[in-house]
Amino acid sequence: MLARGLGLAACAMAVVGLTACGIGAPSTEATGTQLTVYSSLPLDGPTAATSQQIVNGEKLALSEAGGHAGPFKVSFTSLDDASPKTGQWNPGESATDAKQAAQDTSTIAYLGDYNSAATAISLPLINGAGILQISPSSPYVGLTSSLDAGADEPARFYLTGKRNFARLQPGDPVQAVAQVKLMRSLGVHRLYVIDDQNAFEMPLAAIVAGDAKNAGIDVVAHDSIPVEPGSNFAGEVQKVARAHASAVLLAAGPSTGTVSLWRMLHQADPDLLLLGTSSMDSESFTSQIGAAETQTYLTTPLLPTRLYPASAQRMLSAYRTAFGSPASAEALYGYEAMSLVLDAIRAAGTRGNNRQAVIARVLSTRNRDSVLGHYSIEPNGETTLSAYGVDRVREGRPTFYREIDTDQLGGG
Repeated sequence: MLARGLGLAACAMAVVGLTACGIGAPSTEATGTQLTVYSSLPLDGPTAATSQQIVNGEKLALSEAGGHAGPFKVSFTSLDDASPKTGQWNPGESATDAKQAAQDTSTIAYLGDYNSAATAISLPLINGAGILQISPSSPYVGLTSSLDAGADEPARFYLTGKRNFARLQPGDPVQAVAQVKLMRSLGVHRLYVIDDQNAFEMPLAAIVAGDAKNAGIDVVAHDSIPVEPGSNFAGEVQKVARAHASAVLLAAGPSTGTVSLWRMLHQADPDLLLLGTSSMDSESFTSQIGAAETQTYLTTPLLPTRLYPASAQRMLSAYRTAFGSPASAEALYGYEAMSLVLDAIRAAGTRGNNRQAVIARVLSTRNRDSVLGHYSIEPNGETTLSAYGVDRVREGRPTFYREIDTDQLGGG
């Protein structure tokens, strides 16, 4: 539907001189009985604490397994895809991490990335090497489906023509259902949709708009605008006011431009409901929105740890013992990503070093009992996990408000 390309991935690869063909033909097996699982996350900058929780969860799962899966020893290599100069996620670092894992003949799995833009870069490289990739997050719809995705997606990410990717957090369509069910519970009748022209946010905005219309909500407009620091949003705010919308859905990153737009929307209409996506659900955004916090609702796949099953509570206790601090929900996703890999190696038996056998095991996951709850992995790599939460903002911090059942778009 959205005829555009993801130039970010292609550009990043060109900058660092990396292409899938430079890796060579995919190897069917990892060599020897020593296997390696790689992780790539931004370990510096604003998401460093979150990434460290995920990495610690991965380490804990491997430690509990004694560093083995069946007859194979398994080692772990954690890589940082944030720039050492800026501390921000960097596309070149993502490409470099993926190339390192792809060229290591002992690699059996790649756990990453934290954000969808990074996965758009790493996935073609990891796929070209025939290696399993599991992301604890990366919700962009185009990684698994063509629904409202970019041109030639998801095929552009799978250079071998075979799927090798699975994610654990629900993708964009599930968040869209959560948003619309939230709107219905809040009595939203007229919705104004805005996205920030980011290729990874635009599809979510489009899916929400479509679902809202199907649910009987009047979508009065859908604008795609640059949300950049220093932008003048007066015209856009006036358009929202003239539309007499009861709520605005903004799909954007947590930039200073997003903060400015958010504050201006609230100043123009203090009764306007402000609905944001999971990309905005961070203290770096919420700590700056001031009085607008009273009208802010942010959807998130991360629930309070108390709402996860008994197995998660045992894992959280083990985490505190191992690392001397409490775990967040992100650690559960890291723990499950590693556990899924280890179980796939075990299930493959003596073929646990066969990369395609391990991929096949993961993509055939059915009714798995995990720290995240019961779920399956669909053949396209999508998870069936459907829990979604809503955060309000209290004193500048995201605060859990309610859980939404997204199994179907029925009532609120």
